[in-house]
Amino acid sequence: MDEAIVVFSRKGLFQTTIAARDVRSREHARKLWPLVSSDGLRQMVTWVSPSFENGKLRRRSHFRVLPTQHTFKPKAHFDDEEANRWSAIQESPEHRRAKELVADELSRRLRAGLAMPWSFSDLDSSDYPLEGNLLLGADRVATEHPLETPFGSKFRLDVAVLGPPVQAEPMVLGGVEIELGHAFDGRKALIGKSLGFPLISIDITEMTLPELTPKWAQKVLTATTRNHEQGRRQTYIYIHDLLYPLYAQLPAFLDDDQRHQFLVFADDKTLNKLVSWMNLLAEKLEYPKGTVAVAIVNGKNDQARKMLERAGQVVGPDWKDFNDQKCLRLTLPRPKGPADLQAHRFHMTMARILLSHTDALVGYKYCNGVDNNHPEDDVWVAKRWIANEKIFSEHRVLPKRLAEPVNRLIAVVSDLRHNHAAARYEETSRTEPNNSASALIEIQ
Repeated sequence: MDEAIVVFSRKGLFQTTIAARDVRSREHARKLWPLVSSDGLRQMVTWVSPSFENGKLRRRSHFRVLPTQHTFKPKAHFDDEEANRWSAIQESPEHRRAKELVADELSRRLRAGLAMPWSFSDLDSSDYPLEGNLLLGADRVATEHPLETPFGSKFRLDVAVLGPPVQAEPMVLGGVEIELGHAFDGRKALIGKSLGFPLISIDITEMTLPELTPKWAQKVLTATTRNHEQGRRQTYIYIHDLLYPLYAQLPAFLDDDQRHQFLVFADDKTLNKLVSWMNLLAEKLEYPKGTVAVAIVNGKNDQARKMLERAGQVVGPDWKDFNDQKCLRLTLPRPKGPADLQAHRFHMTMARILLSHTDALVGYKYCNGVDNNHPEDDVWVAKRWIANEKIFSEHRVLPKRLAEPVNRLIAVVSDLRHNHAAARYEETSRTEPNNSASALIEIQ
């Protein structure tokens, strides 16, 4: 099939359609995951890349329906894939060698005081590149580092970059996974949606032991499609949208005050905890008093209600499903650049809290007080007057919606079978009202 539905988007559940030709890579498909068929049956699909022979298109990209399951449990799926992956890499000397070389190279750079810069562009989200340093604030590198997900599963990160704790545990600043095989996996998609640090994926599927050298490790961590001799990307960076404001290299003209704002919708208990956590985080990271403004927007009167509704308008139409009475507004300085350690530690800790310890919907304003004149747009568009040409230039800044609870994702994906049944029921009801009940029984 040529089209699929993106289950989660700022427009709401099952509201956004994407064409197969607009999916750029399997990594892009993982970021969009989960995808379902657009025929009303809402069957889970996977993206199949185009194939070429002698420079000519042999097969167009398309979506393929996954085998029907009575129930689909993402946690069980994740655990199965993690077990299978662990078994495969344990038997692979290439994987072991690549992991050791990458860890050694990162450790070498750390000892020498060298950076590990990375950069990429996400044209769907911004006109501006994302840039960072994987070793900023790090004090050690570890292999097979255990991590827990917010949905109760555990996995081992091949290589972890760790820094001093903000609270009790060492801070995970980045990770590297050595990838074997090209199969789409829900495991990687779920990791990307739940963890608040850059994850570099390195594909060694077609490599042999003699090819895995210290020189290879030096090059592969920053390799791109452009500098690969076969024009094929071996290295890919997964970054959650919640970290885009940290890494986006935005121009100064967007905001004289250089402050941005996060809008968090969650239940009352969570919002109250977040107020304490964010104030404590600002204090621990030694922000001057008042620099980080943490406030609850409570729609108790007309003025406050308008403020709340404007905040909800930013994150999308389903904000009332999370809390229709109040939200958290967090205003703080925008990062000064890729070397701003204070901003780095704050934003990464905030991301970890919001993604792993809360069920929160998170919106974003690239500057304090910006008007949401086009609420239908998913990405902020700034306008700048060009006097000599007497026109406004437009600049795509960053997404308005940065995060939604991974546990909500788990629940919806687990319920896709039920949604499938409901869709069939609705369809049959419209066409054969007298037989709708029997039709529902049949597909269950």
